[in-house]
Amino acid sequence: MKEIIFLIGFRAVGKTTVGRNLADRLGYSFFDTDLLICAKKGATVEEIVRAEGWDGFRRCEQEVLQGLGDQSRCVIATGGGAVLHQHLWLLLKEHGHVVWLTADSDLLCQRMLADSTSASQRPSLSEKDLCEEVREILAIREPLYRQTADIIVDTATSSVAEIVERIVEELDRPEKVIHT
Repeated sequence: MKEIIFLIGFRAVGKTTVGRNLADRLGYSFFDTDLLICAKKGATVEEIVRAEGWDGFRRCEQEVLQGLGDQSRCVIATGGGAVLHQHLWLLLKEHGHVVWLTADSDLLCQRMLADSTSASQRPSLSEKDLCEEVREILAIREPLYRQTADIIVDTATSSVAEIVERIVEELDRPEKVIHT
């Protein structure tokens, strides 16, 4: 088994929570690219985006992702837009497996609205209504997530423990089977 597991997916899909639990289950280290970016910049995502725009944030995100490609025995929760760095994923996939965590747009919107810290951790991408933005951005990114993923796991109706076990089972298969 490759020793890096990248978790991709939209905001609020559960990458950080699942990632921490998966890393514990495997005895791996855990990294969250958004937290690494914030530490590198000494600012929150919201502050970085306000000061440098999403382009500046994405440049830093790319640098952080490139630096993680040499890690081993780790689970990496990426930001929702990390999949936009398509040229980089070809290289990253040589070093690890990519797991796409999914949920429908309505559930993602509900999760974000219920999270009191969502605004500072997840600044708007388009200045539109949150639920409208989620539907629009998800429609654009879904083909990229699908193209990048080795494994697809829906997080809508399963517990974190069930999701972790499903990922471990898929990673243990000699030939990866993509589940939707």
